[in-house]
Amino acid sequence: MSEEKKAAATRYHRKTLLDAADRLLMQYGYDGMNMNMLAKEAGYSKATVYVYLSSKDEIVRLLCIERLKLLRKEFSVILKNDGDAQEKLEAVLAVLDEFAAEDSTYFDFICSSEFADEFSEAPDSAKQLSALVKDILDELSALMPREELKNKWYAYYGRIKTEKMFGKSDGAKK
Repeated sequence: MSEEKKAAATRYHRKTLLDAADRLLMQYGYDGMNMNMLAKEAGYSKATVYVYLSSKDEIVRLLCIERLKLLRKEFSVILKNDGDAQEKLEAVLAVLDEFAAEDSTYFDFICSSEFADEFSEAPDSAKQLSALVKDILDELSALMPREELKNKWYAYYGRIKTEKMFGKSDGAKK
């Protein structure tokens, strides 16, 4: 088999596995999904799953990267729109609210991931995820200084996690 055909087969199998993993993660969450379930859902043996994907963390990182690329496009449109920094920030937060609600497994994974690009032994997917998050933060820093953006992020993420644990308070603002 030619190298081109091998690469195409690998892309096909990885895509099939990632699609199945996405369905399982959306249904059962990170802790509820395992590699046995993935193998069954995709119609592969567990050994075959490990030929194409090394771990559940790698799977989630790859799916997070897909989601972040979509978010990045939405943020780019927001940043190009007319309006002041506050209006743009509110639009960014609205997109993040939607992401946190609809893709909570990925939102939580991204928020809890350590940035691994400093460590040479980190998997490529961890480095890629880290670089993408940093690129997005760099782009959003056009709205305000990075330190202020970071402080707003901590407040935002804290609010989201608190609402997940305890529900929205009557005075919570969106």
